[in-house]
Amino acid sequence: MNTNLWLKLFSVWFGCLSLLPLSALAEEGRKYIAPELLPNSLQLSWQANKPSLGKFGQCAAAFDSKTDDAKMAFACSVYVKLNAVAERKAIQHCDEQRVTRGIKAPCQLVR
Repeated sequence: MNTNLWLKLFSVWFGCLSLLPLSALAEEGRKYIAPELLPNSLQLSWQANKPSLGKFGQCAAAFDSKTDDAKMAFACSVYVKLNAVAERKAIQHCDEQRVTRGIKAPCQLVR
């Protein structure tokens, strides 16, 4: 009987462990946004900043409205030596703008 309990616990543990990659994929899907899905004014900002990004630079954007510029945040991180640092800084700067402007949507990296 004790073996049966351990078998059930192991199967629950293994089931939860097998779902972890799915949650990582779901988070990954929310982390990025295509430039074509940005509002027009953010697309213009993206196009203006894209040449100066270099090899590792990143931009992040958040918006609650596609027409009201007050409900949009956009930030880029340039002149960095690591992609992960650029991503983190772009999200951080975007989040600062997002909080200041009261934007509910999360910041996403533009790719």
